[in-house]
Amino acid sequence: MNYYTVLRLSKNATKQEIRKAYLILAKRYHPDKTINKKESYKMHEKFSEIVKAYNVLLDDKKRSEYDKTLLSASYKQKVEQNPKNEQAKTAFRNGLSFYKKGDFWRAEKYFKSAVSLDSSAPLYKSYLGLTLARQGRGGELALNFCKQAIEKEMYNSHFHMNLGLVYRILGDTGNAIKSFEEAIAWNENDVRALKELEKIQGKRKGKGGFFSRFFRKGG
Repeated sequence: MNYYTVLRLSKNATKQEIRKAYLILAKRYHPDKTINKKESYKMHEKFSEIVKAYNVLLDDKKRSEYDKTLLSASYKQKVEQNPKNEQAKTAFRNGLSFYKKGDFWRAEKYFKSAVSLDSSAPLYKSYLGLTLARQGRGGELALNFCKQAIEKEMYNSHFHMNLGLVYRILGDTGNAIKSFEEAIAWNENDVRALKELEKIQGKRKGKGGFFSRFFRKGG
C-alpha cells in the first residue's frame, strides 16, 4: 500500500495538501455514510487506509522513514528486473545519493551490493572503502578496497584522492599527503587534492602552505 496513492498525492505534497486530501477522502469513505453491511465493511477498510496514510505523512519523522522504505522497495523492484551490471549501477547510484547526504550506513549497504554484483568495477570498491572509513571502522579493509581500485585504474586521480581521504581519516598524514600528491601527478587540476594538501600543510608550524611550495617549484 502506497500512502501517497491512497491520498492521491504526489511525493512532494505539502502538509496543507495532505490535510485537504484527507478531509475530502475521509468524508467520502466514512463508514457511517451507508447502512449496507457489505458496503460498510469495504468503506471501513478504505477509511482505515486513509487515516493511516494521513497519520504517517503528516508526521515529519514518520514520513521520512516511510520515504526511505519506498526507496528501498523501488530499488528492490529494479534489481529484480535488471541484469547484474545494471543492478550494480543502480545500487551504486543509490549509495552515492546517501553518501552525499552523510548517511554513510545506508551508503555502505548499497556500495556493498554494487561490489557483490560487479566486483570488477573499481569505482564501487573505492567508495565502499571511503564509506567504511567515514564510519570510523574497518580501517584496513577500507584501505584495501581503495588500493584495489587503484590497482585496477592507477591513472584515476579520483581513486588516489579517496585513498588519501581514508589515510587522513585514519590519522596517517604521511600517506595521506603521498596519495593526494599522486592524485595531482595524474591530474594537475584535481582541486580537491590541492585543497586537502593545503589544509594539511597549513597546520604545520613554521612551514608555508602547499600552494606556496607548489608555485615556488614552478608548478
